[in-house]
Amino acid sequence: MGASRTLIMALAIAATMAVELAMATNYTVGDSGGWEIGPNFQAWASSKNFTIGDVLIFEYSSNHDVVEVNEPDFSSCSASNPIEKHIGGSTAITLLTSGKRFFICGVPGHCLAGMKVEIDTLANPSPPPSSIVMPPSPPPEETPSSPPPTSSPPDPTSPPPSSPPKASTKPPAKPPQATPPDSKPSPPSPPTEPTPPSSAPTPEPPIPPFPFDQPLIPSAAPKPPPRPSLAYRCSFRIHLSFGFTFVAIMILAL
Repeated sequence: MGASRTLIMALAIAATMAVELAMATNYTVGDSGGWEIGPNFQAWASSKNFTIGDVLIFEYSSNHDVVEVNEPDFSSCSASNPIEKHIGGSTAITLLTSGKRFFICGVPGHCLAGMKVEIDTLANPSPPPSSIVMPPSPPPEETPSSPPPTSSPPDPTSPPPSSPPKASTKPPAKPPQATPPDSKPSPPSPPTEPTPPSSAPTPEPPIPPFPFDQPLIPSAAPKPPPRPSLAYRCSFRIHLSFGFTFVAIMILAL
């Protein structure tokens, strides 16, 4: 949809440009007199309505030229700072923007003789509405309405709905019949002994797991080292005394 709209806009712009080019007018400066000394170019320009796209045609002899200048140089007939300079006898200049443009003949004395023209270009009037019919925008898509809520399955744990009591289909009880005076009453039936409740087997207590991570036999405490004997201690002291004595003798000898 976006690509088609862009294409249509491009076609509309191209059609507008084609209409403007078709409506553009070619103006020969000075009409039949041409770009020469003699015609009143200011009167000629004031009688025209220049718009964007129009073309100015300068027809002149080899002893003339066309110089575009700014407004101060146009007033003083100075061609020392030209914007554009054209030679060759025939020059066509297209008016591409709106506003004023100033042209003179750069040959000394020709501008003062009247070879100068001011062109005031007007903006194009608004073009007529294009005959291209824009396609209607598609209606907004309707969002589907939310589906009706589905009934959830009945909960098996919930009690079933109460139903109305059904009519009893049992036959009515018969009225007790009177016993004749001759008949003996039947002996009462012996009472039935209640059956003792069946003894259910008692569950055995679970066996705790064997602690494999603990040692089976506790480790014995480390024994202290044996104390040295008396003879060893006496011998150590004697050797220590001899050593000190030897060291003292050596010191005194020095």
